[in-house]
Amino acid sequence: MTLAELRRRSGELLPALAEQLAEGTWRPGPVREIRFPTYTGKPMVACVPTLIDRLVHRVLRNAIEPILEARVLRDWVSGYRPRRNRMTALRQAAAFSEAGFRMVADVDVASVSDGVTVEEVVDWCAAHIHDGTFLTRVRTALSAMPHPIAPGSGLAPMLINLRLSRVDALLDGLRVVRFADNYVVFARDRDHAQDAFTTIAEALVQFGLRPNQSKSRVRAQANVEDLFLIGG
Repeated sequence: MTLAELRRRSGELLPALAEQLAEGTWRPGPVREIRFPTYTGKPMVACVPTLIDRLVHRVLRNAIEPILEARVLRDWVSGYRPRRNRMTALRQAAAFSEAGFRMVADVDVASVSDGVTVEEVVDWCAAHIHDGTFLTRVRTALSAMPHPIAPGSGLAPMLINLRLSRVDALLDGLRVVRFADNYVVFARDRDHAQDAFTTIAEALVQFGLRPNQSKSRVRAQANVEDLFLIGG
């Protein structure tokens, strides 16, 4: 189905979809896998749901996101959030750098979308949402994907933030900025930066994650504008 067709038939399709969601009879359609190289040369697979299912993903995200914004996500987290992007992360980073904290622990999280089950993701949601019917709809939507945080899902970006929020909760007290899956901690000297690097690495391990060894390091006198670059 094209977006144009959905618009033409919205008076018919959307009430029917709302009824299916209310009654619990909605079932996702097939997922199309698209393989392509990113501009860094890394191969990527996007798992694209049907247009109707993408609407459902968006509806679920619209319901969950305000709860995460109000209760869960730290102020120093940008990316995959309303009105927060790389520029907001850079402004926060620049404030630390200008205050004299020039040594940086730069930790990129490896494979943040991988290694979890649908039930684990539903449990993350259930920590903040207590409506069982709603959680059942989340489970149904995620079960149709090849894995629950598969790229292409309208829920995946928000779920990455939800997954990392458990790590974030262990980092209070650090001068930290996170953009998407990249943590940067600012310190006055190399020893403190190395300690911060270890703190983040240990926090990641607690939740089945790890630093990307090729991208994670302690940097001296980092240029703020070079932070949070894809492939950097």
